[in-house]
Amino acid sequence: MSSIAKEILTKSSNALPLISRATQPKNLYRALKVMDGNGIGETVTTTKLLKKGFTDCYYKVTSLELRGPELNHGKAYGVEVWKGKVLNDGKPVEIRGGLKWNWVKYTPTSEHVSTKAVA
Repeated sequence: MSSIAKEILTKSSNALPLISRATQPKNLYRALKVMDGNGIGETVTTTKLLKKGFTDCYYKVTSLELRGPELNHGKAYGVEVWKGKVLNDGKPVEIRGGLKWNWVKYTPTSEHVSTKAVA
């Protein structure tokens, strides 16, 4: 092992937490800040909704205000889609539960896309 790698591993107190953080569930703000453009324009949903079978419920993020020392808090706004229908006439609303649930990037399943095309 090179001397630089040894120095980083022995002197860096936050090297291991960075590795363990990658496997931890992410709140909304942690999930968005690692996406391109801080997640603006991305679609996100909670793992809670996915586990319950709501595969066509998500938010399309329109704006984001990050706060806190590690930018893990803030406010996020987006267009809400519930069961395939856009709510509030497509006007952005505050995304609630940003710290409460685990959030992931929304990607529609092939089954969902095929049923929408037929219907």
